[in-house]
Amino acid sequence: MDDSSEDAFQELEKTYCPPLDPPLFTAIVSDYDLTNATQLQQLHETLDALRLSAWEQEDLPFDPSGTSGLNSSSGLDSDPSLSQADIRSRGTTDATSEFSALSLSDKSRSSCLSYIIGPDGALSLSGASEEDKVFYLSEMFPSTERFSIQHALRKSNGDVERSMDVLLNLAFFDEEPTTEDGIKLSLPKGVDGFENDEIGRKKSRRRKGKNKSSRNATSPVSPDHELPLSETSGSLNKWDAAQKDVDFICSRTSPILKRETVTSTYHANGASLSAAIRALAVANGPKDENAISDHPVMVTQVAELTQEFPAMTPELLAGLLVITRNSISAAHELAAALVATPSPPSVADLIKITTSPPPLDIDEEVSRGRGAGSRYSPKYEQVTASAGYHYAAGAEALTKASAAYKRGKSDRLMGGAAAYYSSLGRDHLERAKRDAAAAADALVNSQSSWNSLDLHGVSVQDAVRITSSRVGQWWDSLGDSKYMRGSDREAAQGGYRIITGMGRHSHDGTSRLGPAVGKMLAREGWKVEVGQGVLIVVGVVRRR
Repeated sequence: MDDSSEDAFQELEKTYCPPLDPPLFTAIVSDYDLTNATQLQQLHETLDALRLSAWEQEDLPFDPSGTSGLNSSSGLDSDPSLSQADIRSRGTTDATSEFSALSLSDKSRSSCLSYIIGPDGALSLSGASEEDKVFYLSEMFPSTERFSIQHALRKSNGDVERSMDVLLNLAFFDEEPTTEDGIKLSLPKGVDGFENDEIGRKKSRRRKGKNKSSRNATSPVSPDHELPLSETSGSLNKWDAAQKDVDFICSRTSPILKRETVTSTYHANGASLSAAIRALAVANGPKDENAISDHPVMVTQVAELTQEFPAMTPELLAGLLVITRNSISAAHELAAALVATPSPPSVADLIKITTSPPPLDIDEEVSRGRGAGSRYSPKYEQVTASAGYHYAAGAEALTKASAAYKRGKSDRLMGGAAAYYSSLGRDHLERAKRDAAAAADALVNSQSSWNSLDLHGVSVQDAVRITSSRVGQWWDSLGDSKYMRGSDREAAQGGYRIITGMGRHSHDGTSRLGPAVGKMLAREGWKVEVGQGVLIVVGVVRRR
């Protein structure tokens, strides 16, 4: 190093040391040529940035433990008698971070709260008053009363995570179905709902022993859905069978349809259950698909029923939803009864006057009809079929492995066969899981938009995985507009809608997707508002 470089080095060292450490300063300066004016200017910029960072570090309080204040915030240093083993036994591998709420809504206030992230990934809010916790939960559950939030918080001993679980369940339990006019229908709950459920179970148990042999194993109707007795026994009186059919329809269409309307339609269609259901659905349903598209919820429900009954037209399925006040389970039972009992041929079908028809291209018409009825992409159908094949092949291979393992006790050569089939079964199941995940992605893509995510038809695990990815993509797509005020934020004010459904078609009538997806979003730091069957992401929690 010549004299000019040595002078420049000493001048820089006086300027930047301190606050920079001399070894760090020497290592950085050695990478630059001090005789070159351009490199000297770049060196000044680098050292200025490091000096600014060093000054900021000097303003922070010193923590001799090296844990960034973890022990002091958790209260472990207050008792010197606690040993290191006691601290480790509590599983306090927590990391404390400060969050400031950043919301797309102008009504939210900015607050600085402290969270503790436990070893299981759960969030617990510490260092905040009860009012701060109530405000945090009120933003997430805007439709829940303040008294309910305070009661849930006291019941959980101030634990925000446990209070969130209680409020999520409460939000989905309190949801009531509405008619087309917006009138809420009260469903039987508590003792009344339990009594009605028990009555249905007793009927099913009483019929189970008598009519077990008359059930068809290949029937598309589930054993849990009780069909009228006219469909399971041919020796009953016709009047009793007709009464059972009318009761079956009325129990699923009340109060939309009156009993007199159902009875007259039933007898007008030759006392046929399937013909009566079809006539009622056609008379009360939309006339074309354009009317269905005006109701987004109905579009989702029709798509869900189409998976089970692909042979039925969307208009017929929409009619079943209308007469069952948009109840998926009731519409599913009516559709199953319609498929299980084909309509009797009419007189016009029995007596036909046939003439020589003009030649028609039948193949072209059939192919055209099939193409119009396809509601999902070829990729979804392909991966779904592939997943089913691999599931079946995996189950078959594991069955062979079990049989070979049992025979291996007497024949040592069968041990190798058992290992081979076991490995083959695991490979098939792994491939089936990947195909099932791809099918879930394709299904969600077909029924979602850029600011809306419809999770109907996917499992809880796939729903959580897809939501975590899509919410991040949506937030990144907003760019800098999400931080601005005024007209530039109009595209982001609506938030990101995640449709989870109300869980009416589940076995106990409660939602599985809503609580699981809501907890995941809160754990990942998103601000969420819980609505009826929908979660709205309105902002993100920013770490400092």
